[in-house]
Amino acid sequence: MLGTMIDQLFLGFDTAVYKFIWWFQNDFTIAIANFCQYTGDSLGYTIYGVVSLLLCFPKKTRKYGVAMIVAFIVGLVSMEAVKFAVGRDRPYVTLQNTPFWDTYNAHWTKAGSFLENDPAFPSGHTSVNFLIFTALAAVLLKEKKKWAWALFIIPVIVGCSRIIRCVHYPSDVVAGMVIGIASGLVGYMVTRHFFYRKKEIKIADNVGTVTQLQS
Repeated sequence: MLGTMIDQLFLGFDTAVYKFIWWFQNDFTIAIANFCQYTGDSLGYTIYGVVSLLLCFPKKTRKYGVAMIVAFIVGLVSMEAVKFAVGRDRPYVTLQNTPFWDTYNAHWTKAGSFLENDPAFPSGHTSVNFLIFTALAAVLLKEKKKWAWALFIIPVIVGCSRIIRCVHYPSDVVAGMVIGIASGLVGYMVTRHFFYRKKEIKIADNVGTVTQLQS
């Protein structure tokens, strides 16, 4: 029921974004999309999980690992809960009885006619990549590493790849991005509480002490 409502609500948005993104569908972008497929399957989960755990061991990088692990747990639970609560079918199922089917089918066939076996909303690949790189970037930005903004290029490419591959509606990707960013920020806030809070309180106390002495 919810999946059908979302189909109807975002049909105009989804078809408009499809038409725009498909201008960039070619052999090169399809190859990138096929590679990005690995970032959200069991191999990608394993790599991200192992890297996050390894970062937890050295004291210097522990905050990055904790942020990523917390984000991963929060995001995975949220994503799977929404997926099965909404139960939205994949576009190659629901678009068959619409006027947009011929256009979609041509691009889906060009991309390889790939099938997925879980609900579409939200995009899991997009969620996982946004949550990992949001958590990492947020902590790096806290450390004054402005180059961390560049990390968002990766999840953006992954999100677009899901549309290029025609296995998700654009609205699935947007939902995955929202869940991923929110989960990543939760990971950052937990890390900030445990790794930065005491330092911030100490700095505030020192500033207060200096102010009192000056007065």
